[in-house]
Amino acid sequence: MAQALRSEYGTDEKGRRYRENHAVRVTKAGVQYTFWAAMRFAPHEHMERAFAQRRDAIVGDCSQLKTDVDAYNSMVSGKRPSIQLILDFTEDIAEREAMGICRAA
Repeated sequence: MAQALRSEYGTDEKGRRYRENHAVRVTKAGVQYTFWAAMRFAPHEHMERAFAQRRDAIVGDCSQLKTDVDAYNSMVSGKRPSIQLILDFTEDIAEREAMGICRAA
């Protein structure tokens, strides 16, 4: 069900393709629940929390990627050039927006 909800997209009045449904994870009494809401009907607090949780997941992925790159660079030090990792996505996002392709995959 989550995969189906995650894959539903809409298009706004400016032609931007956006994810329609957003999840919030909540833990109560040691049990994790996921609550989904359609963006156009969701309470503002739900969307704030959903966006914050997605951003935190991206930060976690970037942190792990940096650790992996750093470990690899240490393993090949002196044998191969170091791989440079850029975690500032400002230019990448601006380029996608300019090309009209700033959307989730």
